[in-house]
Amino acid sequence: MEFRELDIVRIFDAPRELVWAALTEPDQVAAWWGPAGMSTPRESVEMDVRPGGVFRLTMVSGDGSEFPSDMRFTVVEPVGTLGYEWEGQRGIGGGGATVTLKDLGDGRTELTNHFAGWTTDEIQGFMVQGTNQQFDKLAALIRR
Repeated sequence: MEFRELDIVRIFDAPRELVWAALTEPDQVAAWWGPAGMSTPRESVEMDVRPGGVFRLTMVSGDGSEFPSDMRFTVVEPVGTLGYEWEGQRGIGGGGATVTLKDLGDGRTELTNHFAGWTTDEIQGFMVQGTNQQFDKLAALIRR
């Protein structure tokens, strides 16, 4: 594994406050978290949205395999920046993500997901694909 940094940028047709709520409210996180073909049961989502607060959830694949994540919030600056980190788990190296929301006007928001952590080419490929798939699910949720 090697230390890498990576940005994934998406534009959502929703105001920043709506995107922030989807990132920080457990009911909403359960509705979109995880790549295509995976779900995140609401009862598995635990969020204490403050620096040092827990952020835990379990993604479940179609065959019932479970993929728990145990994270901690590092930055909470309402409607602007949300950061969380994790130790190495499930063969994935430790790292963190900082999500920044920028108001583009006209009810649109630019989300930048900055990853910094330990990964491999193979894991990074799955991470980019899975993150983009879950952002597709987020876009569908906030369009309702």
